[in-house]
Amino acid sequence: MLTLLFGALFALPFLAIGAILWLVTLPIRLLFGIVFGGIFRLIFGLGGALLGLIIAPIVMVVVGVALIGAFVVALLALIAPLIPVILLALLAWAIYRASGARPQASGLS
Repeated sequence: MLTLLFGALFALPFLAIGAILWLVTLPIRLLFGIVFGGIFRLIFGLGGALLGLIIAPIVMVVVGVALIGAFVVALLALIAPLIPVILLALLAWAIYRASGARPQASGLS
């Protein structure tokens, strides 16, 4: 408990000095923010808008292809548990075809 009290007494003057420096430099920071911030916001805003106009269609195509691919993969994931059943059905069909009677060729040609 004493350690926390000592730490608080040590930190409070530095917090006060930091707050005073922040208040003293506030007008200068506001001036730089208005003057240079407006110019840079205009430049970077227009640059970002033009870049967005160029890149947005490419991103939309990539996202569309990714969504279609995800849909196909999801369908395959739903069908995958049925593969053993399908293979058994194919085996039964092959046995049926192999054991069935074959039509005799007529000699009337």
